[in-house]
Amino acid sequence: MRTFHELEQTQSVISTILQNSLRANRINHAYIFTGDYEPLLLEAAQLFAKSLFCERKDQVEPCNECRSCRRMDSGNLVDYYQIEPDGATIKKEQIQQLMHDLSLRGLEGDRQIYVVTQAHRMTPQAANSLLKFFEEPGEGKVAILLTNQPQLLLPTIRSRGQLLSFRPADRVMIGQVLSDKTSRDAELTQLAARVYSKIDDAEQALIEDWFVNARASVLQLMEELANRPADLPLFVQEKWINQFKNRQDVRIGLELVTCFFEDALHLKLNPSWEIITYTNSRPLLEQMGGKSQATITRWLQAVLAAVKRVEANVNPQLTVERLMFDLQKG
Repeated sequence: MRTFHELEQTQSVISTILQNSLRANRINHAYIFTGDYEPLLLEAAQLFAKSLFCERKDQVEPCNECRSCRRMDSGNLVDYYQIEPDGATIKKEQIQQLMHDLSLRGLEGDRQIYVVTQAHRMTPQAANSLLKFFEEPGEGKVAILLTNQPQLLLPTIRSRGQLLSFRPADRVMIGQVLSDKTSRDAELTQLAARVYSKIDDAEQALIEDWFVNARASVLQLMEELANRPADLPLFVQEKWINQFKNRQDVRIGLELVTCFFEDALHLKLNPSWEIITYTNSRPLLEQMGGKSQATITRWLQAVLAAVKRVEANVNPQLTVERLMFDLQKG
């Protein structure tokens, strides 16, 4: 995304607010971008930062030609900082290092901008360290926090930032873009668009065979649940663990299961529903739809709870084993 005109096509309110701030030169010291698709939030944050750094002050749009714009594009602008989780969380040491860097005078100008991705993943210690900086940010320093779960941020952090809520991303369009890039089938690219928070990660997953096998494993799991629920623990030990070996893999697997149950619930409520993700698996979805609405809802809630446990650093294997027990109960 290179211009606010592009942002306006899908996020007209956000685009207008940011452009008005630039025109009036009324820049807050902290913004919180919230939405369901982090790549869009990050692109908007980088666009806003580029405009703030741009050396042409006679326009709102970044010129994309000056030294600062070119450095932003190449990732070499030293007064722009971007923090992301180190593993499952953003740690106190990361925020402390950021605060140290920001305490120094801007190396190239009078402004420093830092972006914290998945800000809700800050540990309590990291969030408290950031809060101290929020209270006394210093002149020329701008924070942009990105999150799809703003309710998990400290209330004191939320109260000190301007909250901008993005409209839901068009996952169908994102899936089509991924399909054009990777030549994978529509079902697979739609799934990747839903379970990966970054489009680059989704594209890389589609290039490799792991994600193809992950979808196959999830569909096998659903067949076991529909036809042989008593065998779920055995399936997990023999098949699931070999496919989903680490915490990130397990999270992706659970997200894929979530998509399946959401599709099943949509079809249960409306048999003519066409906007499903598992388009190649409609017979299995319809078979699952033979269960009661209450059962499918309980399954979906159980998977969502399992995702939260994995994100909270609970042992992934124990989390999946508990989930299988919950699914067996129906």
